[in-house]
Amino acid sequence: MKTKLNGFLTLFIALLVQISFAQERIVTGVVTDNSGLPIPGVNVLVKGTKLGTQTDFDGKFTISAAPTQTLIFNYVGMKSQEIVAASTTVNVKMKDDAVELEGVVVTALGVKKSEKAVTYAAQSVKGGAMTEARESNLVNALSGRVAGVQVTNSSGAVGSS
Repeated sequence: MKTKLNGFLTLFIALLVQISFAQERIVTGVVTDNSGLPIPGVNVLVKGTKLGTQTDFDGKFTISAAPTQTLIFNYVGMKSQEIVAASTTVNVKMKDDAVELEGVVVTALGVKKSEKAVTYAAQSVKGGAMTEARESNLVNALSGRVAGVQVTNSSGAVGSS
């Protein structure tokens, strides 16, 4: 009787260990746009963790996640999506997010900040100023509008062409 009890206990512990190790598994998939083309560089994150990856050139990704965890897909110009990793293959079709940027300032080293968050003076050029210039070349229309910006044409001469 004691050997049967030990056998059942050992079997129960082995089953418990198997279930605990089977929590996380590899989830793969492909991220595409509305037209079905793969999107490289999409951020794939496991919600609530620091675990993440990016899609490769063919839009493919591989990440370790439990069946109950949620995957978050982010890409510039596309709507963010959250999908539960219920199966081992998750294919995602990203939707366009046509939102116009309002006020982004590009500072030194390419760090982007909102215009209100910058602690120094920042200049901006509105679209109306470009149409008022009545210049056929947009680059020439920028000439003289922002301090420190020097516009040169293809011949190398400063100013209008």
